Amino acid sequence: MSAQNLIVKFIAIPTEHARHLQSGGCDENGLIPEKMISDGDGFPCRHCLKGIEKGEEVLVISYRPFPEKQPYAESGPIFLHSKTCVSHNNNGKIPDNIKSQGITLIRGYNSENRIVYGTGKAIKSSDIEAESVKMFEADNIAYIHARSAANNCFTCRIERA
Repeated sequence: MSAQNLIVKFIAIPTEHARHLQSGGCDENGLIPEKMISDGDGFPCRHCLKGIEKGEEVLVISYRPFPEKQPYAESGPIFLHSKTCVSHNNNGKIPDNIKSQGITLIRGYNSENRIVYGTGKAIKSSDIEAESVKMFEADNIAYIHARSAANNCFTCRIERA
């Protein structure tokens, strides 16, 4: 498939992991999720990929979006609805929590889950699909991480459709 026809998928954290945390399970650091109340601004859920509304309870957890521990397997704080939410539909549309960021960091990874140096950059969030398609033109890019430009928190994984 040529880059012009490539559609990308925006992948949220796995539902099984979200349910584990929402039911009181421990995060990547072995800690029970912290709870806080959303003020309605800046609390994007990494499972439904939508904002957590004002007054709703938020889980703050440490998340490592990699299959195993290794030097490039960063973990960091993310937000999750405290109550169950429906996983983001991989319909090729840009998720709400990316659209609301304004600027998004993207970075490519190879099939060994290592950063492909030179791929990291800050982009306009509205350009994320085009920028991802462009990055996927390189054969050594297995997937892309989207991250918050303001806080460098993991937003979602991007894959070829």
